[in-house]
This record gives sequence, C-alpha cells and structure tokens, in this order.
Amino acid sequence: MISLSRATARDLDFIRLCQTQSYNFPFEKAFWQMERRRDILTYRAAVIGLGVMGNIADGLGGRHPEWYKPCCHADAYDYHPQTELVAGATRNPKRQKLFREKRGDKPVYSDYREMLEKEKIDIVSIATPATCHAEMTIEAAQAGVKGIYCEKAMATSLAECDAMIEACEKAGAVLIINHQRRWDDRYIALKRFIEEEHIGTLQAIQISFGGGRLCRGGSHMFDLALMFANDKVAAGCGWLSDAGSFDPGGIGLFETQRGIRILIDGSKGMNHQFQSDFIGERGIIRVIDGGFQFEYWNLDQSSEFGLMVKKHLPMNFPIRSQMLNAIDNLIHSIKTGDESRSSGYHGREAFEMITAIHQSHYTERSFISFPLEDRQFRIESN
Repeated sequence: MISLSRATARDLDFIRLCQTQSYNFPFEKAFWQMERRRDILTYRAAVIGLGVMGNIADGLGGRHPEWYKPCCHADAYDYHPQTELVAGATRNPKRQKLFREKRGDKPVYSDYREMLEKEKIDIVSIATPATCHAEMTIEAAQAGVKGIYCEKAMATSLAECDAMIEACEKAGAVLIINHQRRWDDRYIALKRFIEEEHIGTLQAIQISFGGGRLCRGGSHMFDLALMFANDKVAAGCGWLSDAGSFDPGGIGLFETQRGIRILIDGSKGMNHQFQSDFIGERGIIRVIDGGFQFEYWNLDQSSEFGLMVKKHLPMNFPIRSQMLNAIDNLIHSIKTGDESRSSGYHGREAFEMITAIHQSHYTERSFISFPLEDRQFRIESN
C-alpha cells in the first residue's frame, strides 16, 4: 500500500490530474512522478494577463472532448512537475480577485515589471492582447527570464516580431509562441504519417475556418499549414473580406519554395470549426470539425475511373495536454539550447503570411514576395 502521508495538497491535485485523460497514468505511476519531482529542478513560473488563456480556461469544465486539461497557463504551471506557479500580473481588479481565489496566497501584481523584479522568475507566460506582446517579451528577456511562453498572434507588426527575437537571443532567453498544434500528439502523429508518403508527396494544403479573424483564431491555421509544409513561403497574395474592421477576415494563396500550394480562407461570414485538406499525389488527409474527425482517402488502384477509397487512419499515440507538452519542450530548450517546436521564428512566419494578405489587399491583390520588405505594417488583434 502506497502511503500519502507526505503528500501536499498540490501533490494530491497532481495525482488526480495524472489519473485523468490528460496523463492516463495509473495511481502508482502518478505517485512515483510526484515523488520524483521532489528531486528535480523546479522552475519559478508566472503569468502576465489573467484572462481566459492566462487563468480561466478549463476545457468547458472538462466537458470539451478535445481540450485536455490543463487548458490555461496558470493551471499548466500548477500541474507540471518541473514548474511552480509563484505569481500573476494583471491590471484588472476582478481578475486579480479570481487569481487569489484560485491560487491561494500567491501574489498578484498590477505592474508586471514589479513582478519580474521581485519574484525572480524563470519562466513567464504572456497571455495578453497582441498589442502588448513585444513590450512584455523584451522586458522579460532583459529581466533575466529564461523562458517566455507567448500567446498568439505573436505581435502587431513584423518589426515587433524581429525585436522580440533579437531581444531573446541577446539575453539567451527561449521564446515560444502558443500555436498549440505543434505540441498536439494527434497532429504530430498525422504529420509523421504524411511524411511517410502514405498519400504520396504533399502537393497542397487547403484550410478554411469560421470567425472571420485572421490573427486571433486564424494565426493557428497559418502555423498549421507551415508545420505540415515544413518549408518557407516564397510568395503569396490575398484580400480581406471586411477591410477596415478590427482584425479582419480574408483569404490568402501562397506557394512555398518547394512548390507546395497553400490556400487559407478565414473570410467573414463563415462560422464552422476549421477544416483542412492535405493533398498528396495519391490521396488526401482531411481534418473536419476543428479536429474532431480525421479522414484518409487514397486513390483506388483497382478503379477504372480513378475513384478514391476511404481507408483506416492508424493514429496510435498517447494523448496529453498540449500545454504540458509545450512546457516540456520549453524546459528542454532552456537546458539544451535546441530550437523549440514553436519558436519565435515559427510565430513570425505565421504572422508574415497574415501581413502578406493585408499588403496584397491594398496593392490590388498583387503577389508579395517573401520575406516582406515592409516590416512596420501594423495589424492589431486581441
């Protein structure tokens, strides 16, 4: 019989999490993990911005079948065995109160700079609107923070993205951007399946999504395309569906250096969860309803008419919270200096595609060559 006499309240919470779908650990393994973390290096973590992604999101109370807990930055640091959540920062009094209620006696600051100065932070999450990301990332890097976990969209201009990357490299800090599918076990397995050429060489990626916001929700889709293309964009064009709106929707057509065509449509008027087609020489992988369904279609070699047949898609892998995987990856990069799966470079590339759509729209839908020359073009989002 395993004794829990030495377990703290946080330890017991960790064991309960390990027994959920997020870890799928048996009790004995969860307890062993609890004991093991007493002997490993713990990183002091904090969160700037205590809204939905910073301190609130919980997967609709655990009902959402795709959002594996923990779903917000503060919960992720509370549960990860190598991090300790030590503080939060927000100027919103109601969110300060909620943080105190959820996190016990942990301090919450109105000024994030004061928190960085007083708390000796190792890892900080920036879960604010994109208008603040550059300033806060640069301040955190200069304050000696080792790892910065920044929400998307990365910034409001390519110049800001450039400055964030430069500041982190100068300070030796690791910067990651929260494009979560790069840490999602399902998409990692799917990318491997496509790279094994089960549908032949990848030719095109076609994505559509509802909501009509290229930066806020759409940023994930541009990064998803880049993740699977595994190539640099050479040129692109596009137009906005509601130019002049805050973070408008739109559509973009791009070509990578190896000739992969990418079409992303996030125009205003659509309300569906994202759908994507990964099209190869011999078949198509289709993701439907925002990842609830995956389909694998292949050319039927016996068909006289070149018809396609639906096949079984083998996807056997562990399911774990993307945010816990992200923190694993961040810590690994801090220790080794290896580039993370979703680095500042990746975040900048996704934002550059969005910027190209805007610039093309205002130049009569002309093709824009990459890298973009106008780095000051500004797109605000929340």
